[in-house]
Amino acid sequence: MRLYHYFRDLLQIILTSAYDFLRLALTRKLSLHLYLHAIVTAGLSALPIISIVALLVGAGIVAETGIELPKLGIQNLVGAIVLHVIFGIVGPFATALIVIARSTSGLAVEIGNMRVSGEIDTIEMLGVNLSYLLITPNMVGIIVSTIALTFYFGIVAMVGGFAMALMGLSMPIATLVRMIETSIRLSDLLLPLFEGLFYGLIISTVSVYHGLRVRRSPAEVPRETRLALVSALALSTVTLSLYLIFSSLT
Repeated sequence: MRLYHYFRDLLQIILTSAYDFLRLALTRKLSLHLYLHAIVTAGLSALPIISIVALLVGAGIVAETGIELPKLGIQNLVGAIVLHVIFGIVGPFATALIVIARSTSGLAVEIGNMRVSGEIDTIEMLGVNLSYLLITPNMVGIIVSTIALTFYFGIVAMVGGFAMALMGLSMPIATLVRMIETSIRLSDLLLPLFEGLFYGLIISTVSVYHGLRVRRSPAEVPRETRLALVSALALSTVTLSLYLIFSSLT
C-alpha cells in the first residue's frame, strides 16, 4: 500500500508539472530565466565529469569489442554493438548516475531547506504558485539536461573509441568508421532520447517529492536527501533492467 501511494504521488507531481508547463507555454508566461538557470545548473556544470567518464568508457568499449569480437568471427557486428552499448545502454545509464549524484541531492536539499526556513510557506501566502516558481522549472531543467547530456556522452564516448582505434589499440580506425556508418539506424538516435527523458523524469520527480516531504525539523533534510538518492538510483536501475529484458525478448 505504501508503494502504491508513493508512485501515486510521483505521478501526481509529473502530471501537475506537465500541466503547468503547457499552460504557461501556451499563454506565453514562461519565465525563461528560471528554466535556463535550471538547465545550466543541472547540465553545463556536469560537462567536465561527463566528458572524462565518456572518453574512458568509449575507449574501453571499442578496445574490447575491436579485439575480442574478431576472435569469435563476428567482427562484422562491431559497429552495431558499439552503437547499441554506447547510445542504448551504458551512455544513458551512466549519464543518469552522474545526474543523480549531482542534481538529486541538490534539488532535494534546496526544497527541504526552503520548507524548514518557512520560505515555501511565505511564497504560498503571497499567492505565488510554487509549481510555477520552483518545481516545474527545476523538473524541466533536469529533464532537458539529462537528454542533452545523454547525447553528449554518446558523442564523446565515440571520440574516445576513435582515439583508441587511432592509437592502434583496437581495429583500424577506417574499418571502425565504416562499420559504424553501415550499422547506424534511426533507432540508435531515438533510443537515448527516450531513455534520457525517462531517466530525467525519475530523477526530477523523486527529488521534488522527497524535498517536499520535509516538514519543520532540519534533521529531516539529510534523511530525505538520502532517500531521494537511493530511490532515484533504484528506479533508474529497475528501468534499465526492464529495458534489457524487453529488448532481449524482441
